Amino acid sequence: MSITVRDLVHVYHPGTPLETKALNGVEFEAEKGKWVAVVGHTGSGKSTLAQHLNGLLLPSSGSVSIDGITIGPGEKSLRAVRQKVGLVFQYPEQQLFEETVFQEVAFGPKNWGFTPEEIKNEVEKSLAQVGIGPELFGANPFRLSGGQKRRVAIASVLSSRPDYLVLDEPTAGLDSSGKKQLLSLLVDLKSLGKGIVHVTHDMDLALGLADMVFVLDDGKSLLWGPPELILWELLERDIRGLVIPPLVRFAGRLRDLGFEVPLTWDPIRLAEAISGSRRK
Repeated sequence: MSITVRDLVHVYHPGTPLETKALNGVEFEAEKGKWVAVVGHTGSGKSTLAQHLNGLLLPSSGSVSIDGITIGPGEKSLRAVRQKVGLVFQYPEQQLFEETVFQEVAFGPKNWGFTPEEIKNEVEKSLAQVGIGPELFGANPFRLSGGQKRRVAIASVLSSRPDYLVLDEPTAGLDSSGKKQLLSLLVDLKSLGKGIVHVTHDMDLALGLADMVFVLDDGKSLLWGPPELILWELLERDIRGLVIPPLVRFAGRLRDLGFEVPLTWDPIRLAEAISGSRRK
């Protein structure tokens, strides 16, 4: 079972002078229990793609399906899809609206018909997972810090028990500790079988955590494959908006000089390889 996108086209403001084709024939897939990183330059269509994955935007043409359910204009299909796919916006203010943190995180479970006991348990569990304690349950979400708002937004999605999480730049605004905690949580959720779609500009994160990397360029599918394959492609050609981690370039340079080292972004792995390497 998976999120499957086929020949997806999305046009903003069709038939007007502002008409813009944001996605043009995109092909994409994300399976349960896998981590897919979506990368590309600013304006490449990453956020537009993310919003199609739970029906917030509908295709101008092509198709998006979730576990065999095709997203369409009907309320029945949209409701089924949104219960399966949780979307965390790039800017948390765009999805926060309740008066308290507890009410914010409880909204989803209430909407899906959870019992009062289930709602309480899911809210407390989800907030604990993102590092928000009971002392903030009664706080106004809009008065929290940027990092706290982001964590509440993520908890509000987790509380509905989605099968897939789509996160648009989820580490933005988090300090080092918060970032580490969030990524650890996502790794744990993946191990439990949830599909992770991670929209990011951070190539270190994409290469270090993803099972597959999807590169968008001007709304078109450019590259798709495991991190190792994407690395080779990035070393062979410059792709606008994507910065190869310096450690990878260093490893590539060592290989050019004849050293038998892996093309890696892992400093420990590279150091171990260098210590035991020899020229070809």
